[in-house]
Amino acid sequence: MRSQGGHPLTMGQLSMWRALSVRPAEQLWESNQDLVWSVPAGTTEEQVRNALTALAARHESLRTVYRPAEDPGGVRQVVLRDPLVHITEASAREPFDLAAQPAWRAWVRTPDGGGSPQVHLVIHHIATDGAAVRILESDFHLLLRGGRPADAPAPREVAERQRGDAFRARLAAAGEYRRRIVAAAPRVPVSRGPLVRACAHTGIPYDAVRQAARGLQVTLPTLLLTVYAQALALTTGLTDQLLWQLAANRLDPSVRRLVSSMTQWVPMVTASDPDQPVRPMAREVNVAAVRAMQHGVYDPFAVPPMDFDHGSFFTFIPAPADTDPAPSEIVPGRIEFLPPRAYSGASFYLMARVHPYVQLTLRVMRSGYGRAEVERFLTTMTDLLLRAVKEAA
Repeated sequence: MRSQGGHPLTMGQLSMWRALSVRPAEQLWESNQDLVWSVPAGTTEEQVRNALTALAARHESLRTVYRPAEDPGGVRQVVLRDPLVHITEASAREPFDLAAQPAWRAWVRTPDGGGSPQVHLVIHHIATDGAAVRILESDFHLLLRGGRPADAPAPREVAERQRGDAFRARLAAAGEYRRRIVAAAPRVPVSRGPLVRACAHTGIPYDAVRQAARGLQVTLPTLLLTVYAQALALTTGLTDQLLWQLAANRLDPSVRRLVSSMTQWVPMVTASDPDQPVRPMAREVNVAAVRAMQHGVYDPFAVPPMDFDHGSFFTFIPAPADTDPAPSEIVPGRIEFLPPRAYSGASFYLMARVHPYVQLTLRVMRSGYGRAEVERFLTTMTDLLLRAVKEAA
C-alpha cells in the first residue's frame, strides 16, 4: 500500500487513541459507529462503490492507518495514497485493526420485502465524529448525483497546526483550565454497577425548546444542560455538580468540513437550586458552558487521565441544519428501556436529541441505579424541561 509519510494526530484523534489504549480488548468494538444511508431507487452497486471510492479519495481519514509508538502520545497517522474501499458486510462488534487497514467498512443491502437499497457502514470513531458523519453522508449523496463536494481539510494538516507555536499557549491554557475545574469539583464516591439504558421520549417538540432557549437568551444546549443539572441536584440531593460536555471543536471555519475525530470532553461545575426560576440559573450555566467550550482542545497526554466515574457526562445532538421546526404541539411522553451497549466510558451519560421531539437517552453503570432510579431521573428531567418551556413562554 502506497502511503504519505507519518504525521501526528489531532488532539481529538489523540483523545480517542488514549481511551482505546486502556480499554479491555473485548470493549474495543464499542467505538464503532453503525450507520445506514439511503440511496435512490435503481442505484446500482457499482454506482455506490464509485461514490464511496470518490468519498475516500476526498477525505483522508478514510485512507488512514495508525502506527503505534513506545510513547503512546507519539502515535502517527499514515495516509494511504489510493482509496481502499471494502464493500464487505461487517459486524459493528468486530474491532478494527487500526494499524493495518482504514477503519471503515461499507456494503449495500436491499431491505427484506423489497424497497430502495441502503448503504450500511461501520466506521470507527477515530475516523469520524458525529459532525463528520453528517459531512460524509452529504458528500456521498452529492457524489452519487455526479456533483463535486467542497474541498475539505486534512486531519494531518490540522494536527501539525495544533503543534505549532501559535497554538501552544491555547493548549496550555486548556490543560490548566481542565486541571483546575476537576480539582475544585466535588467528588462523590462511586462504584460501578449493572448497565441500564433508557430513552425518555419527552413529547416536547423541537420548536418548543428552541423558542424556550431563545426566550431565556441562552443556547439550546445550555437549556438542556441547566435542566440536567437541576435533575441531578433533585435526585442526588447535591447542589454542586461536575458536568462534562462533549466539545465538537468546530467553531473555527477552517475545520467545519474536517472529517476526523475532533471531539474532547470538557468540564464545568454548576450550582443549582431546582426550586428557583430557570432563567437566572440558565444564564449562569451559559457563561460556564461557553468558557468550557473555549478550552475544548487540549493535549490528552498533558493532563491527568479521564475518570469516567467523576461527574456526569452530556452530549447534545443538534437538529439538521435545514430542518423544519414543526411539529409544535406537546404530546404525551413515555420511557423506553433499551438493550445494554458500550460498557466503556462514562458511568453516568446523557445524550439529548432535539428533533423532531426531545429525546433523552440515559446510560448508567453505577451502584444504586436500577430501572426505577433511571426512570425517576428521566421523569424528573422531563418535568423540569416542561416547566422551563412554560416559564420561558
